[in-house]
Amino acid sequence: MKKALLVLLIPFFALAQTNSNREYWQTNKWKAKSGRTSEFKAGVAKKTRKFNNTPETSMATYQLITGADQGKFMRVMGNRSAVAFDADNTVELSYWDKHVTPHVDHMEGNKRWWRMNSLSQNWDNTAAPARFIKMTTYTIKSSNRSDFFRFWRNNNKLQKSLGYTGTSGLFTLVSGGEAYELLEVKQYNSHTEGLGKMTDPNVDYVDAYNKMFGWRTHRNDELAFKATIEKGGITIETAELKPEMSSKLK
Repeated sequence: MKKALLVLLIPFFALAQTNSNREYWQTNKWKAKSGRTSEFKAGVAKKTRKFNNTPETSMATYQLITGADQGKFMRVMGNRSAVAFDADNTVELSYWDKHVTPHVDHMEGNKRWWRMNSLSQNWDNTAAPARFIKMTTYTIKSSNRSDFFRFWRNNNKLQKSLGYTGTSGLFTLVSGGEAYELLEVKQYNSHTEGLGKMTDPNVDYVDAYNKMFGWRTHRNDELAFKATIEKGGITIETAELKPEMSSKLK
């Protein structure tokens, strides 16, 4: 198991799917052993302070607060270029194996994503991690994927024109899961304030969509969008940031 963890923890090996122009992110979910959560958290915090203390090495840790994985911790390595996966991190991996692995009950395995910048909204990699994130995972069919992205792109364009303040990123899977898996991440800092709002909170969104893209296009585009998603292919989870287990950057 230790050997597998060394390979899977933060694998910076070369990957054929990488593209030098893309922005990569990596996630992994961890479950602490029963009665060892405090030790797990302390080990992760110490490792993060020691090895993940620059923008180039930073990591954030969230804890799932809804869904089947509630209670698990998710480590997020973000905003990396392809060259990062060629680095030698043997010392860092060995440290994790010694100080964190003994407190681990289960790990999901790394998932590597690239963020689709043109399909994200108000995303700022220089901003501090949000207190909460809402993650919606879509598993889409191999056919008619253009219908999914057309509706998504149109919504982004319309929301931008309406002054939408929410922050979201759309990520497509590179390795580690279902072949046609997409992840939307929405960031927010307060459940009271919510995910974002339009300049005019009373705007008729469907009517505005049809005015921008044509009569009845919202209904038709939405139906086509839904048809691209596999049956049962939507999962929604919420997670909360654990600052003490995350990089602290000035």
